[in-house]
Amino acid sequence: MDNLIKELKRSKKMNKFARTAHSYKFMKVEDYNKLKPLTYTILTKKTKIETIVNGKLETKYTLQRGDYVLCSKNGEKYGHKLEKVLDLFDIGIIKNKEVIRTGFKLTKKICKNLTKSNIKKGKVKIKASWGEEQTLIADDYILLELDNSGYYGINKESFKKTYKKV
Repeated sequence: MDNLIKELKRSKKMNKFARTAHSYKFMKVEDYNKLKPLTYTILTKKTKIETIVNGKLETKYTLQRGDYVLCSKNGEKYGHKLEKVLDLFDIGIIKNKEVIRTGFKLTKKICKNLTKSNIKKGKVKIKASWGEEQTLIADDYILLELDNSGYYGINKESFKKTYKKV
């Protein structure tokens, strides 16, 4: 097959083709086979993908976490490595979901009651949910993860621009 391609390239019998643009909507699914036409998902773990066309196996391959699986207009599921998605698709705007988080304002009073190991020169050190140290000051906020598995800080300026009390 490689020789055939080389021969066709040399013979200049190659043509150019433009693919019609389609918009795909993100769909959060555990099993890529549940994708609907013109949807896609991002894999969260190593996954074996099978592309079935007209009821027959066209190809199978393994993709990694972060790679994409798309469902064509005709319902075929096919995958692309992240690098190829970045070359072939216009990755546009993503919008965060509105979520309700639990947390508190790190008031000066709270800061005064913290142990010396947590606060130095007005700076509060916490271990954020992603496992790294985070530095906060009075009037910043500490918010819990949605599943209460951890917490993180957010500075007061960012908090005021992105959160409101409910």
